Amino acid sequence: MRRFKRYLERLSKIFLSFALLMPIIANAESPRFNYIMHCQGCHLDDGRETADIIPALTGTGQFLRVPGGREFLATVPGVATAPISDEEVADLLNWMLYQFSAEDMLENFVPYSTDEMHKLRRTPLLEVEGVRQQLMAEITKLE
Repeated sequence: MRRFKRYLERLSKIFLSFALLMPIIANAESPRFNYIMHCQGCHLDDGRETADIIPALTGTGQFLRVPGGREFLATVPGVATAPISDEEVADLLNWMLYQFSAEDMLENFVPYSTDEMHKLRRTPLLEVEGVRQQLMAEITKLE
């Protein structure tokens, strides 16, 4: 009888552990979780710039207004080489745009798709700063 009681105690601890881990497991594929795991180290929790090296994520929706901007957002190294699936990257990028740049989003914005991310991520952008400056110049012309 004692063995059975110890067995039940251990079993209940295992079930309790799983119950406590379920919210973490359930969020493991969410865009917010992926942001924390793969982006927040540089862009911080609120997407602000870091030490004048890492640009802020606020205003990134403006890139969608100029030719090449959509591709730029999907091919910067942090996005293109993130160790998550194309579907998760698409969800993450869509989430980031609305989270940090909702006021800049186009009314007719078409969310990034898994297929689009699969194609774009094949060629990560190597000359980020130069392309970013060119796109920012185009964005400035729109104002």
